[in-house]
Amino acid sequence: MSFIGKMLGLILAAGKGTRMRPYSNAINKEMSLIGDSPVIEYNVKALADAGIKKAFIVLGEGKWQILEYLRNGSRFNISLSYLYQDMGEKGENKGTAKAIQTAEEWINEDFIVIYGDSFFHPYSFLKEEIELHFSKKADVTMGIYMMKEHKDYGVVKIVDGEITDILEKATSEEVENVKINNMFPVNSGPIIFTTKVFEYIKATKASPSGEYWITDTIRIMIRDGRKVIAYIIPKDVFWRDIGRMEHRIEAEAYLLRKTTALSFI
Repeated sequence: MSFIGKMLGLILAAGKGTRMRPYSNAINKEMSLIGDSPVIEYNVKALADAGIKKAFIVLGEGKWQILEYLRNGSRFNISLSYLYQDMGEKGENKGTAKAIQTAEEWINEDFIVIYGDSFFHPYSFLKEEIELHFSKKADVTMGIYMMKEHKDYGVVKIVDGEITDILEKATSEEVENVKINNMFPVNSGPIIFTTKVFEYIKATKASPSGEYWITDTIRIMIRDGRKVIAYIIPKDVFWRDIGRMEHRIEAEAYLLRKTTALSFI
Protein backbone atom coordinates (compact mmCIF):
# COMPACT_ATOMS: atom_id res chain seq x y z
CA MET A 1 0.00 0.00 0.00
CA SER A 2 1.38 3.42 -0.95
CA PHE A 3 1.11 6.31 1.49
CA ILE A 4 2.56 8.85 -0.92
CA GLY A 5 0.35 11.94 -1.19
CA LYS A 6 -1.16 11.52 2.28
CA MET A 7 1.12 14.09 3.86
CA LEU A 8 1.78 17.82 3.98
CA GLY A 9 5.14 19.54 3.72
CA LEU A 10 6.56 22.23 6.00
CA ILE A 11 9.77 24.07 5.11
CA LEU A 12 11.42 26.18 7.81
CA ALA A 13 12.96 29.33 6.39
CA ALA A 14 12.56 32.02 9.05
CA GLY A 15 16.15 32.14 10.35
CA LYS A 16 18.23 35.27 9.77
CA GLY A 17 21.37 33.47 8.61
CA THR A 18 23.67 35.17 11.12
CA ARG A 19 26.48 32.68 10.45
CA MET A 20 26.57 33.75 6.80
CA ARG A 21 26.84 37.51 7.34
CA PRO A 22 27.55 39.81 5.56
CA TYR A 23 26.41 37.63 2.63
CA SER A 24 23.01 36.98 4.23
CA ASN A 25 22.45 40.71 4.76
CA ALA A 26 21.85 40.89 1.00
CA ILE A 27 20.57 37.40 0.14
CA ASN A 28 18.34 35.11 2.18
CA LYS A 29 20.47 32.07 3.03
CA GLU A 30 17.83 29.72 1.58
CA MET A 31 18.27 31.57 -1.72
CA SER A 32 21.98 30.72 -1.86
CA LEU A 33 22.77 29.15 -5.21
CA ILE A 34 23.92 25.54 -5.42
CA GLY A 35 24.59 25.06 -9.11
CA ASP A 36 21.93 27.00 -10.97
CA SER A 37 19.18 26.80 -8.31
CA PRO A 38 18.65 28.21 -4.81
CA VAL A 39 18.97 25.60 -2.09
CA ILE A 40 15.30 25.96 -1.09
CA GLU A 41 14.25 25.05 -4.64
CA TYR A 42 15.84 21.61 -4.24
CA ASN A 43 13.71 21.09 -1.13
CA VAL A 44 10.49 22.19 -2.82
CA LYS A 45 11.15 19.92 -5.81
CA ALA A 46 11.96 17.02 -3.46
CA LEU A 47 8.57 17.34 -1.76
CA ALA A 48 6.80 17.46 -5.14
CA ASP A 49 8.75 14.44 -6.41
CA ALA A 50 7.76 12.53 -3.27
CA GLY A 51 4.10 13.02 -4.15
CA ILE A 52 3.35 15.82 -1.70
CA LYS A 53 0.73 18.15 -3.15
CA LYS A 54 0.78 21.00 -0.65
CA ALA A 55 3.46 22.59 1.52
CA PHE A 56 3.79 25.55 3.84
CA ILE A 57 6.92 27.68 4.08
CA VAL A 58 7.61 29.46 7.38
CA LEU A 59 9.18 32.85 6.80
CA GLY A 60 10.54 35.49 9.14
CA GLU A 61 11.33 39.17 8.89
CA GLY A 62 13.10 40.16 5.66
CA LYS A 63 12.55 36.81 3.90
CA TRP A 64 10.52 38.24 1.02
CA GLN A 65 13.00 36.97 -1.61
CA ILE A 66 11.81 33.39 -1.03
CA LEU A 67 8.17 34.28 -1.58
CA GLU A 68 9.01 36.31 -4.70
CA TYR A 69 10.98 33.43 -6.19
CA LEU A 70 8.80 30.42 -5.34
CA ARG A 71 5.40 32.17 -5.45
CA ASN A 72 2.49 29.68 -5.43
CA GLY A 73 4.69 26.72 -6.39
CA SER A 74 2.79 25.88 -9.58
CA ARG A 75 5.93 25.70 -11.73
CA PHE A 76 7.24 23.03 -9.32
CA ASN A 77 3.98 21.02 -9.39
CA ILE A 78 3.16 21.75 -5.76
CA SER A 79 0.86 24.22 -3.99
CA LEU A 80 2.82 26.56 -1.70
CA SER A 81 1.45 28.78 1.07
CA TYR A 82 3.38 31.00 3.46
CA LEU A 83 3.30 31.42 7.22
CA TYR A 84 5.03 34.08 9.30
CA GLN A 85 7.03 33.32 12.44
CA ASP A 86 6.78 36.34 14.72
CA MET A 87 9.95 36.15 16.82
CA GLY A 88 8.59 38.64 19.34
CA GLU A 89 10.00 42.00 20.41
CA LYS A 90 12.66 40.36 22.56
CA GLY A 91 13.09 37.20 20.51
CA GLU A 92 10.90 35.21 22.88
CA ASN A 93 9.42 33.13 20.06
CA LYS A 94 12.63 32.03 18.36
CA GLY A 95 13.61 28.48 17.47
CA THR A 96 12.52 25.53 15.35
CA ALA A 97 9.76 24.45 17.72
CA LYS A 98 8.11 27.87 17.51
CA ALA A 99 8.54 27.82 13.72
CA ILE A 100 6.66 24.52 13.50
CA GLN A 101 4.01 25.80 15.91
CA THR A 102 3.05 28.55 13.45
CA ALA A 103 1.51 25.82 11.27
CA GLU A 104 -0.70 24.28 13.95
CA GLU A 105 -3.96 25.84 12.75
CA TRP A 106 -3.25 24.81 9.16
CA ILE A 107 -2.17 21.20 9.56
CA ASN A 108 -4.52 18.33 10.48
CA GLU A 109 -2.54 15.37 9.16
CA ASP A 110 0.98 13.95 9.27
CA PHE A 111 3.57 16.33 7.86
CA ILE A 112 7.24 16.36 6.93
CA VAL A 113 9.56 19.14 8.09
CA ILE A 114 12.57 20.18 6.01
CA TYR A 115 15.07 22.85 6.96
CA GLY A 116 15.09 25.37 4.12
CA ASP A 117 18.88 25.64 4.13
CA SER A 118 19.54 21.89 3.93
CA PHE A 119 20.96 20.47 0.71
CA PHE A 120 20.51 16.75 0.00
CA HIS A 121 21.49 15.07 -3.27
CA PRO A 122 19.94 12.92 -4.53
CA TYR A 123 16.65 13.47 -2.69
CA SER A 124 14.83 10.34 -3.86
CA PHE A 125 14.99 8.79 -0.37
CA LEU A 126 12.03 10.90 0.82
CA LYS A 127 9.46 8.42 -0.48
CA GLU A 128 11.11 5.64 1.47
CA GLU A 129 11.19 7.71 4.67
CA ILE A 130 7.48 8.51 4.30
CA GLU A 131 6.63 4.84 3.71
CA LEU A 132 8.60 3.83 6.82
CA HIS A 133 6.83 6.42 8.95
CA PHE A 134 3.38 5.13 8.06
CA SER A 135 4.27 1.44 8.07
CA LYS A 136 5.74 1.71 11.59
CA LYS A 137 2.88 3.96 12.79
CA ALA A 138 5.43 6.31 14.27
CA ASP A 139 4.74 9.57 16.08
CA VAL A 140 8.06 10.95 14.81
CA THR A 141 10.40 9.70 12.09
CA MET A 142 13.79 11.42 12.09
CA GLY A 143 16.09 11.48 9.08
CA ILE A 144 19.52 10.41 10.35
CA TYR A 145 22.77 10.98 8.47
CA MET A 146 25.77 8.83 9.33
CA MET A 147 28.98 10.86 9.72
CA LYS A 148 32.59 10.19 10.66
CA GLU A 149 32.59 13.44 12.68
CA HIS A 150 29.72 15.05 14.55
CA LYS A 151 31.01 18.55 15.34
CA ASP A 152 28.24 21.21 15.37
CA TYR A 153 25.49 18.58 15.14
CA GLY A 154 23.34 16.70 17.60
CA VAL A 155 23.60 12.93 17.61
CA VAL A 156 20.95 10.36 18.50
CA LYS A 157 20.92 7.06 20.32
CA ILE A 158 19.23 4.32 18.30
CA VAL A 159 18.05 1.01 19.76
CA ASP A 160 16.33 -1.48 17.44
CA GLY A 161 15.37 1.29 15.04
CA GLU A 162 13.88 3.55 17.69
CA ILE A 163 15.48 6.74 18.96
CA THR A 164 15.85 6.64 22.73
CA ASP A 165 17.75 9.91 23.23
CA ILE A 166 19.01 13.01 21.45
CA LEU A 167 22.40 14.26 22.60
CA GLU A 168 23.35 17.91 22.20
CA LYS A 169 26.72 19.11 23.54
CA ALA A 170 27.32 15.66 25.02
CA THR A 171 30.57 14.40 26.53
CA SER A 172 33.01 12.48 24.34
CA GLU A 173 32.17 9.27 26.22
CA GLU A 174 28.41 9.72 25.72
CA VAL A 175 28.86 10.36 22.03
CA GLU A 176 31.17 7.37 21.55
CA ASN A 177 28.49 5.12 23.01
CA VAL A 178 25.97 5.96 20.28
CA LYS A 179 28.23 5.08 17.34
CA ILE A 180 26.98 2.60 14.76
CA ASN A 181 29.65 0.83 12.70
CA ASN A 182 32.10 3.49 13.86
CA MET A 183 29.89 6.29 12.51
CA PHE A 184 27.91 8.96 14.37
CA PRO A 185 24.13 9.06 13.76
CA VAL A 186 23.48 12.77 13.24
CA ASN A 187 20.11 14.50 13.33
CA SER A 188 19.98 15.98 9.83
CA GLY A 189 16.26 15.87 9.05
CA PRO A 190 13.90 15.65 7.28
CA ILE A 191 11.60 14.89 10.23
CA ILE A 192 8.06 13.53 9.95
CA PHE A 193 5.48 14.23 12.66
CA THR A 194 1.92 13.42 13.53
CA THR A 195 -0.15 16.34 14.80
CA LYS A 196 0.55 15.11 18.35
CA VAL A 197 3.75 17.15 18.21
CA PHE A 198 1.83 20.40 18.69
CA GLU A 199 0.75 19.53 22.22
CA TYR A 200 4.35 18.66 23.10
CA ILE A 201 5.64 21.93 21.66
CA LYS A 202 3.44 23.71 24.20
CA ALA A 203 5.27 21.80 26.95
CA THR A 204 8.71 22.66 25.56
CA LYS A 205 10.78 25.10 27.60
CA ALA A 206 13.24 27.62 26.21
CA SER A 207 16.89 26.61 25.96
CA PRO A 208 19.59 28.56 27.85
CA SER A 209 19.93 30.73 24.72
CA GLY A 210 16.23 31.58 24.92
CA GLU A 211 15.23 29.59 21.83
CA TYR A 212 12.71 26.76 21.58
CA TRP A 213 14.20 23.73 19.82
CA ILE A 214 12.20 20.92 18.23
CA THR A 215 14.82 18.44 19.46
CA ASP A 216 13.80 19.33 23.02
CA THR A 217 10.19 18.67 22.03
CA ILE A 218 11.11 15.27 20.62
CA ARG A 219 12.96 14.44 23.85
CA ILE A 220 9.75 15.07 25.78
CA MET A 221 7.89 12.78 23.40
CA ILE A 222 10.48 10.05 23.91
CA ARG A 223 10.17 10.33 27.69
CA ASP A 224 6.39 10.16 27.36
CA GLY A 225 6.62 6.86 25.51
CA ARG A 226 5.83 8.17 22.04
CA LYS A 227 7.20 6.16 19.14
CA VAL A 228 10.19 8.01 17.68
CA ILE A 229 12.02 6.08 14.98
CA ALA A 230 15.12 6.56 12.87
CA TYR A 231 15.31 6.57 9.11
CA ILE A 232 18.95 6.08 8.09
CA ILE A 233 19.59 8.15 4.97
CA PRO A 234 21.38 6.09 2.29
CA LYS A 235 25.15 6.44 2.36
CA ASP A 236 25.35 7.61 -1.25
CA VAL A 237 23.38 10.77 -0.39
CA PHE A 238 25.33 14.02 0.00
CA TRP A 239 24.18 16.43 2.75
CA ARG A 240 25.27 19.85 3.90
CA ASP A 241 23.67 22.49 6.13
CA ILE A 242 24.04 25.61 3.98
CA GLY A 243 23.75 27.86 7.03
CA ARG A 244 27.56 28.09 6.97
CA MET A 245 29.42 29.58 4.02
CA GLU A 246 32.03 26.81 3.92
CA HIS A 247 29.26 24.22 3.65
CA ARG A 248 27.69 26.08 0.73
CA ILE A 249 31.05 26.01 -1.05
CA GLU A 250 31.40 22.26 -0.37
CA ALA A 251 27.92 21.64 -1.79
CA GLU A 252 28.74 23.72 -4.85
CA ALA A 253 31.95 21.75 -5.39
CA TYR A 254 30.08 18.45 -5.00
CA LEU A 255 27.45 19.42 -7.57
CA LEU A 256 30.10 20.67 -9.97
CA ARG A 257 31.88 17.32 -9.77
CA LYS A 258 28.61 15.46 -10.38
CA THR A 259 27.56 17.54 -13.37
CA THR A 260 31.07 17.50 -14.86
CA ALA A 261 31.20 13.70 -14.57
CA LEU A 262 27.78 13.36 -16.20
CA SER A 263 28.80 15.56 -19.12
CA PHE A 264 31.44 12.97 -20.10
CA ILE A 265 29.07 10.01 -20.01
